[in-house]
Amino acid sequence: MSQQKDKFIILRKMKYGESDLILHAISPQGEKRSFIARGALKSKKRFGGGILEPTHFVNFTYKESTEEGKLNTLQEASLINDFAGIRQDYDHLEFALHVLDCVSKVSQEGDKHSDFLFNLLGHTLKSIENAKDVLVLKMHFYLRFLLQQGVIQPEPWMAPFLRTNLADTNSLLEYRQIVDEELNNVENMVRHYIAHAVI
Repeated sequence: MSQQKDKFIILRKMKYGESDLILHAISPQGEKRSFIARGALKSKKRFGGGILEPTHFVNFTYKESTEEGKLNTLQEASLINDFAGIRQDYDHLEFALHVLDCVSKVSQEGDKHSDFLFNLLGHTLKSIENAKDVLVLKMHFYLRFLLQQGVIQPEPWMAPFLRTNLADTNSLLEYRQIVDEELNNVENMVRHYIAHAVI
C-alpha cells in the first residue's frame, strides 16, 4: 500500500463493526473511491468534529489498496468545506442528499475522466446553500445531470436552465411556472435512469 493524499466529496458513510466507518467518496477526476476509517467512531484526533459526513468536501490521507476490490485505508481527514448552509432546513438537506445519491449511482470506481460529475456535484452543493427556491434548483440540477449523462436532447423550454451557471440559479426564479409544469416528468426521468443505469 502506498500513501496518497487527495480531495474528495463524501457521498455515503456506513458503520462497520463497533467503531469503523466505510465511506464512498468522489474525487475531482470524478472517480468513486471506497475507504475504511478504522476506529473512526472512537478517534477524535484523526477524525474529530464530524468531518466524515456526506456532502463534506475533505482532504484525505490514505493508504491505497493494491488489490482490486479492496478498500483504501483512511489515515487522516481534514475539512475543506462543510457546506453548512445546506443544513438550514429539511428541504435543502433532503435535496442535497438526493443529489449525492444521483451522483453515487452513476460514478464508477476506476473512472478518472468524469471531472464534470465532480464539478456538477460541487457547484450544486454550493448553490443549495443559497437557493431561494429548491424546486427551481432541482430542475436546474436535473437538466444538467441528464444532459451530461446523454439521457436528453435540449428542448427550447430548457434553454434558460442550460445556459445559466448553477451559481446563478436564483436568477431563474421567473421560470417557476415551467418548473411547476415540467418537474414531475423530469424527476421521473432521473429516477428511471439512476434505477436502470448500467454502470
